[in-house]
Amino acid sequence: MKTKLIIISFFVVMLSGCTQNIEPVAPDIENEPSRLFSSSFESNGNAFIGEWISPGPPIVKFSIRVPPGGGNFSIYLKARSLGAFVSKNIKALTGIHNYHLTFWSKSTEDPGSLAIYKLNGNTKTLLKKQFITENNWTKYTIDFELNASSNEDIQILLGGSNFTSPQGYTYFDLIDLHNID
Repeated sequence: MKTKLIIISFFVVMLSGCTQNIEPVAPDIENEPSRLFSSSFESNGNAFIGEWISPGPPIVKFSIRVPPGGGNFSIYLKARSLGAFVSKNIKALTGIHNYHLTFWSKSTEDPGSLAIYKLNGNTKTLLKKQFITENNWTKYTIDFELNASSNEDIQILLGGSNFTSPQGYTYFDLIDLHNID
C-alpha cells in the first residue's frame, strides 16, 4: 500500500511540473544586427499590434490560430474593400542594400497580400508583392534590393482578401526583415 501511495505521489508531482505555461521569447533584435524588424503580434503573452498602423477593429482582429513557432496570437484581416490593411514603416538603410523578408500567412476564400513599398515623402513605389493563396499556414520569402537615401523608408503593407462576399480572411504572423549584404 505504501509503495502504491509513493508511486502515485511521484506521478502527481511530475504532472504538476508539466502544467507550466511557457511564454514565447521575443527575438532580440539588438543581438542580430542584420535584423531590421520583427513582429509576432504579441507581447508578454498578450495580443499586441505594436507599431503597426491599423484602421482598427472590426477590420483587424487577433486570432489564436498561429503557424508553427508562432506563439499565442496572429492577426487576421477581412476584405480590403472594407479597409483591411495594416502597415509598418521601417527606416531604410542608406545606399544600395539587399533585404530578405519572411512571414507566415494563410487565406480563406480569396487571396490577401503582403506588399513592400519604398516611401519618399508622399511618393510610394511598389517594390514587391506576394499574394497569399494557400489556405494552410505557409512560410513566404521575399528578397529585394533597394537604393535609398537617408530620408526614405520601407513600408510593409498587409492586406486582407479582395472580395466582401463571400468574405475571406487573411492571417499573418512572424514577420522578419533582414539586411542580407
